[in-house]
Amino acid sequence: MLCLRCSLGLGAVTKQSNGVKTARNVVAQMTFASFTPLRPTIFPSAFTSSLRSPLAPPPSSTSAAATEAQLDLNILPFKPTTHPAMEAMQIRCAPRNTFNPSHFVRKRRHGFLARLRSRTGRMIIKRRRAKRRSTLSH
Repeated sequence: MLCLRCSLGLGAVTKQSNGVKTARNVVAQMTFASFTPLRPTIFPSAFTSSLRSPLAPPPSSTSAAATEAQLDLNILPFKPTTHPAMEAMQIRCAPRNTFNPSHFVRKRRHGFLARLRSRTGRMIIKRRRAKRRSTLSH
């Protein structure tokens, strides 16, 4: 059996039998919970169609034109500025879903010893000492 990505047709399998094609159609109609990757990529998401509600009510307010424009942008399968050759590239400086609210992770990322390890961290500690901050870091 193919994995979820392969069954949604991201180009991994070129020749398929009839049984696999029907299984692919069944899987494409099912709704799955998806986890976003740790680093966002440029390629179009296969799950956007399953996440959108097919029974969305039509806009009935004074800002109907703005709402329709927003819906049109949501219907697009990918960003208009993307290029197929760049679909495997990672997007830098994008929001990620890696927030872990624990003291250990906070200390590891922003703690005093983490600041001492890098040049910019040492500069941060020097600036905070110059301002006579009571807390130099976490």
